[in-house]
Amino acid sequence: MKKPELNITPFVDIMLVLLAILMVSISITTYEEKSITLPEGSKKTPAIKKATINIVITKDRKVLVNKQSLSFQNFLEEFNLKYSKFDKNSLVYIAADKEIKYADFMKIYAAVVKVGFTQIGLLTQ
Repeated sequence: MKKPELNITPFVDIMLVLLAILMVSISITTYEEKSITLPEGSKKTPAIKKATINIVITKDRKVLVNKQSLSFQNFLEEFNLKYSKFDKNSLVYIAADKEIKYADFMKIYAAVVKVGFTQIGLLTQ
């Protein structure tokens, strides 16, 4: 009496066909998602929450934090003294004049990060 043999070739063929169908259907689904139209939001409610701390850097390197002037040279120390007790999840918005040097902007940004604030937004026009 012969022992029965297990022939897996038809099983592998079926699995390869199913895999090919799956790959094609996934690529079609990806392209279909790109053509969706999102609904418009309510224009009455602003998307930006009111900031807790607003920082403005003028082109002549004056720094205003919530309309109070701070020294550009000692910004880290002064900012740390006045705002270290704030909740570190408070919103901080930084608005800088477009003519300010990148290094000057980064000094202020790095100081805010060093104090511990995590939610920092950059304002544009």
